[in-house]
This record gives sequence, structure tokens and C-alpha cells, in this order.
Amino acid sequence: MAGMVRGAVIGTGVVARLRHIPAFQEAARRGTAELVALCDPVEAALNAAGDDAGIASRYLDYRDVLARDDIDVVTIATPNSLHEPIAIAALQAGKHVMCEKPLALSLDGARRMAAAAHDSGLVHAVNYRYRWVPAARYLKEMADAGDLGEIRQIFLNYFNAAVLDPSAPIQWRQTRAEGGGIFADIGSHMIDMSLWLLGPIRRVRCDLWTFTRERPDGAGGMAAVDVDDAATCQFEFASGAVGVLNASGLCLGRLNHQRIEVYGTAGGVVYEIARPGDLGGDVLHACFGDAQHRLVGMAPARAFPWHAGTPLDAFLDCFQAIHDRRPAAVTFDDAVRVQAVLDAAQRSADGGGVWVDLLAEDVETSPQGINPQP
Repeated sequence: MAGMVRGAVIGTGVVARLRHIPAFQEAARRGTAELVALCDPVEAALNAAGDDAGIASRYLDYRDVLARDDIDVVTIATPNSLHEPIAIAALQAGKHVMCEKPLALSLDGARRMAAAAHDSGLVHAVNYRYRWVPAARYLKEMADAGDLGEIRQIFLNYFNAAVLDPSAPIQWRQTRAEGGGIFADIGSHMIDMSLWLLGPIRRVRCDLWTFTRERPDGAGGMAAVDVDDAATCQFEFASGAVGVLNASGLCLGRLNHQRIEVYGTAGGVVYEIARPGDLGGDVLHACFGDAQHRLVGMAPARAFPWHAGTPLDAFLDCFQAIHDRRPAAVTFDDAVRVQAVLDAAQRSADGGGVWVDLLAEDVETSPQGINPQP
């Protein structure tokens, strides 16, 4: 594509102002994309974001954005319940789409979005941004190179304190109708990382817990919380490896803490990130072979310059993919595979923690993906 990609951000909440708008600003500096419009049904939020970003074209209805023939791409930062209708309408209107995660509220919805993306022939991408963390990219490189031998176990934790305070008013993420709970919100990131690192997941068992069962509704009453605020999930991979994922929004002292431990027959690697905003703070430790195990155990492993990445790179890759006429590094198809695991986990929890097999199509078509280039 010649010239700058012209884009709009739909939804102007925290994530849009933290990621989507800055990504367009960085892309403009690079000469690949520019932000020309914003959209949000909440006028105060729309105007605050527009004033901060210096964007004059503002819309309350996303359909008015999609009616513009001078917009090439939309990025979607709305409640999860709106991802599907907006993304499908955008694709049908000829717009490339970058969507927040998780892709949809349900596996069926995610599949409909992927089908619309395939039919359109346009670029479709999802903001599973942790694939670009330098330490994570180095871990992926070592796993792909066989440095760990046959991988047998993976342990994944993602902790914050987002829903610790029971007096905080209910938000859309704490409702099944709009959000889906902590496991869908932050657990989806770890599911994506596990699929990226180890390949397809064959079966799942999961326990979901809701410790705060009602919250102030902002109007003087109380609203029921019908989603989880903590989760533990077990995986069995098609490769024969096994894994455990813990996700919680109840962890005092944890602002944005991730830890992934991967163990194989020839080595083990531990990845951590604990700094708010994902800006630095990621570390990697590794142990290879019996001699290191006996003498020093885990030792720091510093990422190399070619592992460099930023929290904006999923967007920048999407914009570059439009120019290059290639698929994005993380597509709707990748997000459907995450959604299949989320769906199986919910069915497991609803059944009292039983093992749930994924459908063959979600196992057999799940590639490990590429190590995205910055």
C-alpha cells in the first residue's frame, strides 16, 4: 500500500489511550500510519481522548466511522461484547482490523469473526502483545531451537490486584455479558503465550473462583458479579507436555506480574515481567545441562538486540502488514485458538473441574506461530 495508512480508534477508554492512540502516534513518526478519527458512545471520554491526541474527527457511532471511505484500518478497544459486531462490520466495509483481546465473548463469535476476516482478504490482528517482550522472544527462540530438549512442563502465572477491593464499583470486565472475568482478561494472554511456545492444547481442566460476589453498581445499589476473579487451569498439549496456569486479580503487591517456567529434558528457562505498563523489567533465567544444574542452577540470560520489542509492536506490525500485503504476526485465527481454550476451561469449571477435550479442528490447526519481528 502506498502512502500512510489512515486509521480510527473505536473505544477511547484506558487501553485505547495507553496503547492504541500511542501506537498510531509512533506509526506516524515512522511514516506508516496516522490516526484521523476517534469513536466512543460516551461523549466525555471521546472528547477527553480527542483533546489529548489532537484529533478533531470524533464519532459517537462506529457505523459513521465505517462509512468513511478514507479510513483504511480500525483498531477496536471496546468492551469484549462489542468486538464481534464492530469487527465484522468493519471488515465488510473494507477496513483492516486490529482488535483487543480476547477476540469475542464466545468461541462461536470468534469463529464468525475469523470467517469474516477470511472472506474479506484484509489484514486482521489481535493485541496479544506479550509475544514482543524481549525476554519472551528469547525464550521462544530457545524453545524453537531445541535448546530445552523435549519440553515436558510449563507453569504460567499472571497476577495483579485489579479486583481486590470489594468496594470498587462494578466494571464491564466483571460481567459475563460484556467482559468475561479475570481468566478471559489476563488469562487469555497466558493461553496465547502457551500456544505460541508449546503448540496446540489437547485438553483442559479448570477451576474458576469468585470471591467478591457483588459490587456497588454506581447508582446506590449492588450488582451481582457473575464472573471469576481467580482461576487455576491445567493443560495437556498435543506434544505430550503438561502445564498449569494461574490467573488472579486479587494479589496485593502485584501490579502486572507474569512468570512463565518452561522445563525440558535439556534445560529450563524462567521468564518474568513485573513492571507496570510492560516497559522493561522483564528478566530471563536459564539452566542447561546437568553440570550447570549441579554447580550454579539458574543463571541470568540477557536478551540480545534482535529480541527488542515494545508494547506497541502488535499494532506496528499490523500497520506494516497492510503495507506489505501479508498476514499480521498475530491473527484472528490465533485468537480463535485462545478462545477455544477459554471455552473448554469454562465448560470444565461449569462441570466441577472435569477434563474437557478440545475439538480436533482446534488442535490439528493450531500452529506455534512465528517469533514476531520488531
